[in-house]
Amino acid sequence: MWNSRFLPRLWPGVLLIAAGACTGSKVSAPVNLRPLPEPVAAIALAPSGGVLADAIGTELFGNGFQVIDTQEMSNYLVRLNLDEIELSQPRSLTLLRERGIQAVMNVRSVAGYDDKPQSATVRVVSTQNGELIAAVNWQNGRGGARGSPADAMMRKDVVGAARQIAEALLPQLRRN
Repeated sequence: MWNSRFLPRLWPGVLLIAAGACTGSKVSAPVNLRPLPEPVAAIALAPSGGVLADAIGTELFGNGFQVIDTQEMSNYLVRLNLDEIELSQPRSLTLLRERGIQAVMNVRSVAGYDDKPQSATVRVVSTQNGELIAAVNWQNGRGGARGSPADAMMRKDVVGAARQIAEALLPQLRRN
């Protein structure tokens, strides 16, 4: 049986533990970057980026970028007689640049136990010189026990993850 005098002293500790068990998604992006040599208007999505890359591309498209999606990029690679492994090679970047593509976005992601993204790394490379011009690391949130209602509330789906990643990419891609 609980002592009624002990219970009020217990609640602050319980609340502190519960609050510590819930964390929102985390985004890490570089800051204090030097200006871009040219504005980025057209971004190609590397084919292996999958659904998350396409969702990020949709967010970027909604913010005024011309986006070559993963399927169209696969078609480009076939027509240019290239494979994705060669995508970062100077010759490949030059061929893409000649077609008006200023950057290539690579997305690597891992699915969690609930098929929502668990983490993602996004890198954007310039076709002008092969330099990294934007990058984001993203990790999904968690809330309590895996699969609990609190956990489900804290975790972002593909669209939510894409929105957060795009928000972190936009200032990097628009810096002058």
